[in-house]
Amino acid sequence: MPNYISAIFLDFDNVFSSLFSESKEAAREFAKSPATWLNSFKGMKGTETDETNHNFVIRRCYMNPAGRISNSDKYSEFRQNFVRDGWEVIDTPPLTKQGKTSADTHIVMDVLDAVAQYPLVTEYLIMAADADYTPLVIRLRKHLKTTVIYAPKKLAVAYQASCDSVIEEAALIDLLSGEDEDDGEAAVASVTVDTKGHPDRIKEFIARYFAESEPGHKATVSTLGKRLVAQFPDIENGWGGYNSLSQLLKRLCGLSVEKVENRTVAWREEGT
Repeated sequence: MPNYISAIFLDFDNVFSSLFSESKEAAREFAKSPATWLNSFKGMKGTETDETNHNFVIRRCYMNPAGRISNSDKYSEFRQNFVRDGWEVIDTPPLTKQGKTSADTHIVMDVLDAVAQYPLVTEYLIMAADADYTPLVIRLRKHLKTTVIYAPKKLAVAYQASCDSVIEEAALIDLLSGEDEDDGEAAVASVTVDTKGHPDRIKEFIARYFAESEPGHKATVSTLGKRLVAQFPDIENGWGGYNSLSQLLKRLCGLSVEKVENRTVAWREEGT
């Protein structure tokens, strides 16, 4: 069984607001019962085929005690839930009239401190729906740490490419909503890298890649293939029912594909 000594850093305001926009009930369950979803994370899988065990020796939650969104409870109402379940809760009150807090800065500093002070920690889970943490994840990779990030619906391609695994927001909502019949294997299985490569997810992933690239950008098919395999590890087994990766990019994703000299490149036509 692969064993990980893990650390989790939660930007509570960020994740709660992202969940709240999708499901108010799931957001409240996330805040009221952190032990429920953290227990599922202890058995989460990335690309592993064997059972895994993640021992979260560092659990830090960054919270604005005066914060709230829409008609939600004040975040301070949830503070004791995390304290009760063995988390360190760091208060990050607003520093500006616009409500800006220093949670992101605290997280970056504390993660880098942890790398220096606790070398036995091999895995870092950054629970924040914010691509601003991309440089931090890249730095962790340089230190040979395994990285897991929280993935909302619209996740920056660069952020996702920097990490080893993702926790899909949709899977977490299913878990919090009790849509998994079992609290054991079914719940754990929902918190994992998406290896199935659903057609809509593939299209969305490729669309985001080109949306975040320079206008007129042309990518080699091999580069796109590597990115797809990193996100959907099983996609090479049949390329989603298409004869080849090039066919998938053309027919499913609507890209233009052409061989130029010794390279096959793909791009999105303007207006498509």
